[in-house]
Amino acid sequence: MSEQLTTNFQRHEFRCPDCGQDDIDLGLVNMLQVMREGSGPLHITSGVRCKTHNKAVGGKPSSAHLKGLAVDILCKASRKRYLVVSEAIGAGFTRIGVGADFVHLDIAPGKAACVMWDYYK
Repeated sequence: MSEQLTTNFQRHEFRCPDCGQDDIDLGLVNMLQVMREGSGPLHITSGVRCKTHNKAVGGKPSSAHLKGLAVDILCKASRKRYLVVSEAIGAGFTRIGVGADFVHLDIAPGKAACVMWDYYK
């Protein structure tokens, strides 16, 4: 059984699939809850990552996922990406990455704020 973190999120949703580490930042989860209330369900595809899993998925060595400060949200449709990005900005996220089928959100201190990038190649 998983610990309920907010009305709509449980700890297991953020767990590293390799090692089971699940120390997600609660401030981040609260921001996601604000988003969820405007966007509807959010499917977290990546939350906390150990170094092994981060390397396996091509994450940067300084990834905010390693510290439980980032999530990736499944977004296959353009309208869903727009809604997620819009709600993320409204919830206070200032670091947003957009891929073909996901949106990355993080709250890493010390990294540039008010930035948006893409993962398209």
